[in-house]
Amino acid sequence: MNTQAAPKQILFVGIGLLVIGILVRKMTSFSLAGLMLILVGVGFKTFYILAAIRSGVYKPGRELWLLFVGLGLFLGGLYMRRTDFVINPLYLILTGLTMKVLYVVRFIQLVRQSRQEE
Repeated sequence: MNTQAAPKQILFVGIGLLVIGILVRKMTSFSLAGLMLILVGVGFKTFYILAAIRSGVYKPGRELWLLFVGLGLFLGGLYMRRTDFVINPLYLILTGLTMKVLYVVRFIQLVRQSRQEE
């Protein structure tokens, strides 16, 4: 596949918007603006990953379970905060975030490895 890969700046802008959105939601009363920043940041990161797949720089493999299980635990923990669940939902949220970070680290390793082989 000779489709052009997205520039890394898109990934960094996406991560930046995500962090800024979280900070805006937690530190101000503009929760809707924070949510919009988070969603745009997630969109940028998703675009970058899909562009890397289409260009052939990244070939998804077994590491995707980290992303999907981590996302499930994170969202499940957020939902459980409003209930009396046996497990503290903070543990689910932190485990989910850790798994998502591990996916990002593995993604970066695979992309670097792919670019070095070229």
